[in-house]
Amino acid sequence: MKKRDIVFTALVATTLSINAAELPDLAKPLNIPLLLSGNFGELRNNHFHSGLDFKTQGRTGFPIYCAADGYVSRIVVSPWGFGRAVYVVHPDLGITTVYGHLDAFAPKIDKHVRDIQYERETFSVDLSFTPGEIPVTKGERIATSGNAGSSGGPHLHMDIRDTDSEDPLDPMPYFKKYIKDDIAPEIRSIALYPVKGEGEVAGKTTPDIHLPAAFRQPFTAWGKVIAGIKAYDKMTGTANIYGVKHLSLTVDGKEVYRRTVDRFSFATTKAVNTLVDYAGVINNGSWTMWTYQPASAPLGYMVEAVERGIIDITEERDYKCEWTLTDEHGNTRRLPFIIKGVKEPITAKAAKGDRFNHDGKNSWTGDGIRVVLPAGTLYDDIDFTVTATPSASYLTPVYKIADRTIPVAGEYTVEIDLSSDTIADKQKYVLVRTGGKRVTRVDATYDNGVIKGSPNSFGSFAVTTDTRPPVIKPELPATWRKKRKISFIISDNLSGIRSWRGEIDGKFALFELDGKTGRLSFRMDEERIPLKKNHEVTLTVTDAAGNVADWHGEF
Repeated sequence: MKKRDIVFTALVATTLSINAAELPDLAKPLNIPLLLSGNFGELRNNHFHSGLDFKTQGRTGFPIYCAADGYVSRIVVSPWGFGRAVYVVHPDLGITTVYGHLDAFAPKIDKHVRDIQYERETFSVDLSFTPGEIPVTKGERIATSGNAGSSGGPHLHMDIRDTDSEDPLDPMPYFKKYIKDDIAPEIRSIALYPVKGEGEVAGKTTPDIHLPAAFRQPFTAWGKVIAGIKAYDKMTGTANIYGVKHLSLTVDGKEVYRRTVDRFSFATTKAVNTLVDYAGVINNGSWTMWTYQPASAPLGYMVEAVERGIIDITEERDYKCEWTLTDEHGNTRRLPFIIKGVKEPITAKAAKGDRFNHDGKNSWTGDGIRVVLPAGTLYDDIDFTVTATPSASYLTPVYKIADRTIPVAGEYTVEIDLSSDTIADKQKYVLVRTGGKRVTRVDATYDNGVIKGSPNSFGSFAVTTDTRPPVIKPELPATWRKKRKISFIISDNLSGIRSWRGEIDGKFALFELDGKTGRLSFRMDEERIPLKKNHEVTLTVTDAAGNVADWHGEF
């Protein structure tokens, strides 16, 4: 890639003015002051945040209004993710708006959804609709705000997507006139990383991190290094922190790195892990963004980097560097710093294991285990190892596959042999990831003494069994009659809840699960279940290993 001498702030100003002039006017989704708890493109675990999170004053139940004329194209109801979500296509604008974490749908939408849920006898649905089925108009109430799915608190999540590509677009240009922001991004720390075997920083092979009090102190380095920065955007009227939209780095006045997050593809959203020091995220939960671009360049549409973002310190002098961070409103923060070239020996990198190439299929076979990485799994060439540690806690050794601080683009295949295959019910075998804060199940199947799984990251894995059924706990049954709401808390020890079925008086009842709390509830629907003195309630919950729990009672 050619080095480009571009005045970054001028580019941002041009981009913002183009957006302001060309974008259509959309209706506010909420009739309250618009404050954000999350912005577009925030770097999150394994994905970019795909929209704006609008605060709802810590409450649920605010009316949600449609942004423009169009039709409901999709409805999703799930215990996780967006929970309840409405997708509206706006044909005249070429965009689709998405409204997530909803408490309820507007009546004309809700009727379609509930009829299908009862017809299929399931809570979780993913429904598609044709243009004529559910038309909606600009400003029409389509739902009420909630806290459903994987929400961390009451709010409205809203996406704007390119209808043709389904790529999420930054909604901020559409709504920034309603959102006051005169605060520039905030820098928490800056860092310099040595490229292993090719560079040293402060005479070491580990990164050097400077906190604000040391920003004026120069880094010392020799050879190839990578610059990093931990920073967040801020906005007027809130204490929240947000993702940085525009980020650039210059060295001796020449731009060597630029990143702008104004759209992305869901196909590459996991590549968010390449924009940061992923080892720092995994080991310390610290999100330091860096200039390094991997060999596969999965985010080339949002990142431009000279020499893949690697700075080569080859002269004993001061290299004058500057970070520039800018938000959608044009608020800018600049931080100059110096890298002082100090010549010193560079520690050679010791090769470990087998060398896997990022641009092809890779496989590894050892005693009791086989690993296959399809082409496209790796972002970079890596040293690949597998080690086995005997364990009395599992049916197999614990296999450590590569280094868990190496990001991967998607799923790969692991096959582990069972040395003792004695359980009659083979679905009770569970492949688990170990070594983190908790043991978690990995999707896997049994085939003739072999457990075949599909992890989506490196780490340590083993096979165990799950023979314990889920736990069902009635929640305040004495209040069910008054509240006209039946509620349980359900949980599982290992493999996780796979399905549930509730019946009242022998008929299917729509029990709704909140995945984050484990609360399974049913609101009395007099049209389907007439009220009478006593009702018989039956609940069956099944986990992913096929263990079943039942509850029977009356109210």
